[in-house]
Amino acid sequence: MKKIVLGAMLVASTASFAANGDAYTWPTYRSDLDYDTKSNLGEIAPPTEFNNNCSGVTGKKAGKWWAIYWGKDRDSRITDVTIDSILKKYDTDFTYLYDTLGWAPDAQAQEGKYSAIYYYGSGTCAGGAKEDTTGGWQTYVAGYTAVAASFYPLYSFNTSCPYRDRVSQMDAMIHEGIHSMTNGYPGAKQAHWFQEAGNTWIQQDMFSHREGVYSGMGFLNAATVIAPFMPIECYSGWLVDGTFGGPGAQGVTGKNQRYLLGGSQYSNIFPTFMGTWLGTGSVRWIYGNAYGKTTYLLETYALEKGLGPDATRRLITEFRARMALLDMKKWSNEIKNLLNNNFGGTSYEEQYYWDNGQYRNTWKMTPYQTMTASGEYLVPDEATTPGWSGSNVIPLKVSSGAKQVTVSFYNVGDKSNNTNMNYLLCYRATDGTPVYSEPITGEGAVTLRLDKTPSSTNGTQMVFAVVVNTDYQYTGNENIRTNHYNYKIKLEEGLSGAGDANTKYYNNFVLDYEWPEIGENTFSSSSEAVSGSSSSSSSNIIAADTVEFEISATVQISEDYGTTSVEFDSQKLATALGISANELASATFFAIDGNTFNTTSTAKAPGHWFDKNGLVTEWGENAYVFAEWNLTDGKIAIGHYPNRVSAGETYKFAQGFKTGNKIVIYRFTIKIANDSEPGEPSEGTTSIAFKNQGPAKYTSLKNHHGVLEIHYTINRQDNVKISLYSAYGKLLYQNISGVKPAGQYREKVDLVKSGLPQGTYIVKVSTGSYREIQSINMIQ
Repeated sequence: MKKIVLGAMLVASTASFAANGDAYTWPTYRSDLDYDTKSNLGEIAPPTEFNNNCSGVTGKKAGKWWAIYWGKDRDSRITDVTIDSILKKYDTDFTYLYDTLGWAPDAQAQEGKYSAIYYYGSGTCAGGAKEDTTGGWQTYVAGYTAVAASFYPLYSFNTSCPYRDRVSQMDAMIHEGIHSMTNGYPGAKQAHWFQEAGNTWIQQDMFSHREGVYSGMGFLNAATVIAPFMPIECYSGWLVDGTFGGPGAQGVTGKNQRYLLGGSQYSNIFPTFMGTWLGTGSVRWIYGNAYGKTTYLLETYALEKGLGPDATRRLITEFRARMALLDMKKWSNEIKNLLNNNFGGTSYEEQYYWDNGQYRNTWKMTPYQTMTASGEYLVPDEATTPGWSGSNVIPLKVSSGAKQVTVSFYNVGDKSNNTNMNYLLCYRATDGTPVYSEPITGEGAVTLRLDKTPSSTNGTQMVFAVVVNTDYQYTGNENIRTNHYNYKIKLEEGLSGAGDANTKYYNNFVLDYEWPEIGENTFSSSSEAVSGSSSSSSSNIIAADTVEFEISATVQISEDYGTTSVEFDSQKLATALGISANELASATFFAIDGNTFNTTSTAKAPGHWFDKNGLVTEWGENAYVFAEWNLTDGKIAIGHYPNRVSAGETYKFAQGFKTGNKIVIYRFTIKIANDSEPGEPSEGTTSIAFKNQGPAKYTSLKNHHGVLEIHYTINRQDNVKISLYSAYGKLLYQNISGVKPAGQYREKVDLVKSGLPQGTYIVKVSTGSYREIQSINMIQ
């Protein structure tokens, strides 16, 4: 048998060699693997021009980086406030991508024009009829990539929108904007699977860095985790004919996919591995280099300007080995959740099920390979042997008292050879440490000492054999997608047999250990981290010379992000920091976020959004109040998310500045009030005490078996807004109907379907001519 140690080198006879059975440490890769935006594209300033080459545009508005365009058929529910919310969300997320994570804006913004969102179906050149109310995508409009969005996703930014999926719709809009952003790079345009997987990874990477949260992966990530035999670069996964979809969807008909596995192109597990173990820049490098003769990821990494061929084969092997042990640092527990959500479920031919209501081509989902005895060998189920760059994970039972284990691996068939097959053993120790053997290339025996105690399942210690195909070249080798790579193994020492493939061995893994950290490239921005690492947007508070100020303010309830201005003494701030007032912009701005300094602005910089507990959050479902600083004018703009706060509530948070060891902290106490509209119900205002100036003239309320009927009259063409409050002034429902002709109208609110209890409610009907408020007891 021929045995080649992966990455072996000739060294002098005095050098020390790893003993047979020693645990293996994965070598590091080049640390400069990145497509640096500034070196390749230069400094890119925010755009200042609209694109005026789209016909049918009747209105437009711009934020910092993005603009939205609409036509004559704009729905009245896409209000000015809604448009502002869209732009604020886009500018918040993309400013973070550009300034903190080092991405470049799309081609249109690079040329000085705002990146574009077009209201699809409103009458612009972006197309669509007024009736086209659903959908959104990245497209080309007026010579550039752009986002086309119909009514449904745009309306989701309206705080009155009742859609249950409005948050996911808002995130989906950012997804399409990222497509436009990455299209501004020269590479990865033909890697269709990566256009989706890379996109979802960028959004996930942004959220995890900014929020410090490593959960909530897209459910289609489970496809890669549950079926490791599928190739890394695979569109629609394992097809019903037993082949695999190519990276550009080769072989995919739209009718030959399997449940769950058919969405593998949306799985970002491999980019997550790259970002976790090699750094964020290693993923961006693909967008700058995957073009020309190498249009896909692995073959581009294999270029000499990348990792080179040998290191790319090792990269594939390391990815598969780490996935076998769920060795993905902070993402490990989330990957475990993905497995648990799908383990033991059935994947099946989707189209046949849709057509006939019956299951066909079924597979019981498990990340482990079933092995069958054949003489002295164990052989796999050939249907799920590895595809190109795929792997099998084989659970093996450790014999009682064994101190080391040995397995011999053999290639089977004409596809597997001593170049493209790597083999290794590994286990998770009871203290959480992942232990790997040194991989071998080609046939041979692998030994691994059990210096640490392997984790046990049902009282039996377990190790795992990992079989990896390392072929990576797809261009010019397109038939590779039809290949399966076969093998057989022989248990030589310390093992009593293969484990059942339908057992959750990973559930017994301890996932925390002191994993090695990597250095990531840093990018200059207005939100420089306090510490030297850029792997997190926050850092621990350190002891320093600290001065604190208290700021108390009353903020009026607003429906359009209105702000209350608070002045601060810029000279006192500068003196406390040991700098001049003209140098304040050079100080590090932060918010106190639990026990950390969060230096990433989530509102207009320098500024932050805060949740109800005073922790930093992004604009969205958890945002309550914000504070944005104007260092030039010495003012702080404080406001709140529309229709989320109530009069009488108090919010506390802290922001500050740092230079060297000097820290200045401003502690805010914000009280919400509603003094601007004395007639508006507020917290503590009961329906009995709250009255109109005289009886209602234009509105009446009825309780129809738990359905609230709101009847109202308008005497001229007018806008109408209906708001439903609890008896204590909490806003529960709001509908802005837009312009209506004169007449009598009725609106219904089903309290049962809305999940609202019986009790007293306040209804406010507002038009341009009047505002009337009434209360009603809704008891069936």
